[in-house]
Amino acid sequence: MSRRPYLVFFRAGARSLHPQLLAEDPERNWDCAVSWYAEAPPGSSPPVEYESSGGFNKFDGFLEFWRATPQAHGYRYYLIVDDDVYFEPGDVSRFLALCDRHRTALSQPALAWKTHFNLNVTVANPVCRLRRVNFVEVMAPCFSGATLARLLETFPLTRSTWGIDVAWSRLLAHEGGMYVVDAVRVEHTKVADPTNGAFYLKLRAAGIDPVREVAEVQARYGAMGRKRTLGGPHVLRGGLPSLLAPLLVPLFDRVKLVARLHRDAARSRLRSR
Repeated sequence: MSRRPYLVFFRAGARSLHPQLLAEDPERNWDCAVSWYAEAPPGSSPPVEYESSGGFNKFDGFLEFWRATPQAHGYRYYLIVDDDVYFEPGDVSRFLALCDRHRTALSQPALAWKTHFNLNVTVANPVCRLRRVNFVEVMAPCFSGATLARLLETFPLTRSTWGIDVAWSRLLAHEGGMYVVDAVRVEHTKVADPTNGAFYLKLRAAGIDPVREVAEVQARYGAMGRKRTLGGPHVLRGGLPSLLAPLLVPLFDRVKLVARLHRDAARSRLRSR
């Protein structure tokens, strides 16, 4: 089978966005692997390079796919993405090409300002194309082939997936190579629901406490401090003088946080009326 240079792995349910992303990236530079966490609905997916099923969570599913599919070894980059993350047309390919060009070890696309987010560090900073950080979250991590081989042992650390990204941060803390790719901004189309979301109900039924799992990871690998943008080196947007980066990057990290806090407060006021 003729292979493209990159692999994108979707942990997919009935409403997975991967068919749309495939359709909107006709010249894609990535092969597609779909791991179904429920029975695939008839006609739900266009032809893809790989399909699998099983595993309690996304990273379990990837490990099962990895062990059963040796022909999927050897790609230059692996993007392991939730099925509710939307990239603009062609942006999956653009994101992977940027990771390869800048030789990132572990990276993720930035979250758009308008979308749901957990951490300010993952939200797009308009000053940068790639921004060096100390943390990449589990929603859409992208691994170089060498980094994936090194970090595969962390994938079974927790059943909730919480805390696996803490282990990555601790293991790579002194090596650099972790980036948020601000040039590619994605939308997280669903709000996580730790109370009544299907995955969280599944965790409770199995007696799994995500908070306890995070604590166990931190006890093993060490607790990390604030998840944040580092001092650099960053890859700046064209036309910006590098001497201004130490001022502009942290400034816009604060601006985006304040803007989003004001927006969320306004939404809360509207909902309370």
